[in-house]
Amino acid sequence: MAQVKVEQLESGSPIVQSYLVDDNSLNDLCVLRFDSYSEEWAKFILLNRNNPTNKPAHEYDVVIGPIANDRVGVQLWRYENHSIDLSTLVHNLQFMKGITFQYFFGTERAIKLLQRI
Repeated sequence: MAQVKVEQLESGSPIVQSYLVDDNSLNDLCVLRFDSYSEEWAKFILLNRNNPTNKPAHEYDVVIGPIANDRVGVQLWRYENHSIDLSTLVHNLQFMKGITFQYFFGTERAIKLLQRI
């Protein structure tokens, strides 16, 4: 992703930073966790992607769940354009190869828990 961004900007060098977080340290935060693709997950992703403001669409400190990459984006686009319904969207996502999870740290409280390595 870093390389793609550099190519889009046509300048700079890609940099990747790594961080650790102790999952136990998340206990005091407001955390939303999606263990797999689901209708609730899809609605949450669309809520955030379609948020017209620069303010978060939710109040969670951390959100953990399947990544919404380009392959997922195509399915979301098909749903938003009424080519498929919500249950078909989730069905299609569940049979994609390789589910990868991402962590979103959206508040200062959450970001302070990250340890750069």
